Amino acid sequence: MASIRQILQRKRAVANIRKVTKTMEMISTSRYRQYFEMWQSGQKFYNYLAELAYLMLTSEKKIEHPLMQENESGNLAILVIGANRGLCGGFNSALNHMIEVHIKRAKRLRKKLVVYVSGKKAAAFLRHKGVKVKKEFSDFEEMPSGRQSDDMADEFMNLYINGEIDYFGIVHTRFFSVASQKPQTLTILPVSELIDDLTTRSTVIWPWSCEAGEFELEPDLNQMFEGMVQMMLRTAVSGCFVDSVLSEYLARVVAMKSATDNAEDMIQALNSQYNSARQNKITTELTDIVSGVEALG
Repeated sequence: MASIRQILQRKRAVANIRKVTKTMEMISTSRYRQYFEMWQSGQKFYNYLAELAYLMLTSEKKIEHPLMQENESGNLAILVIGANRGLCGGFNSALNHMIEVHIKRAKRLRKKLVVYVSGKKAAAFLRHKGVKVKKEFSDFEEMPSGRQSDDMADEFMNLYINGEIDYFGIVHTRFFSVASQKPQTLTILPVSELIDDLTTRSTVIWPWSCEAGEFELEPDLNQMFEGMVQMMLRTAVSGCFVDSVLSEYLARVVAMKSATDNAEDMIQALNSQYNSARQNKITTELTDIVSGVEALG
């Protein structure tokens, strides 16, 4: 059995760890609420964007746009959005499994995987796997600014229009609700896949619920689609970063709360050990005193 001094040392160490985990839990909770409000504010916009895209694609006139067509360059591009720090449960490991899926898929299809990454943990995993990273976005901490996310979307859009990539997807942890966050790949290009995702992830659009009636579009449909598709791509890239950071902070809140609870349980167990050891020591000292008195008598 450990001595009283050793038990007290362990208790102080666990108490210090509990202070750290409790502080991290409070900070993560505050950041989570901030990003959750940002996520909620974007849901209505996604609904309206999905309705507009649905009305355009179901019009009598067929839309012809380079981002709707398929390319044959042999290159598959993905943007991996990971975390810069750990202590967030299985957040990073679950995302790594999704990255491995894309590595195996590229080998199976015999195509080249072009990887872009944001997040130190994901970049370290890719280096460990021997995957060459085309570009690492490290000029921001958690969320890119509006201009930075727009530049990212425009860069991938130009690559697809120029026929340099056949596919572009964003590997991230998608936030569905407080109870559900899952690593997924959002297919951005060809843009028809993104439109399908928009119309299913937001409020369900039933054809008979869209009471738009007959109307004419001005300017031309293809010209309007040009502006809308750019908005969709930029919104999708920004939204994926919000989902990822929001899921990361929620995972860290859960992990730090669990660590704090475990530390409190350990402190209670150490208190019991301390009381037992102290009682044993007092009993031993009393026995020695009584034995000494009897010997003198």
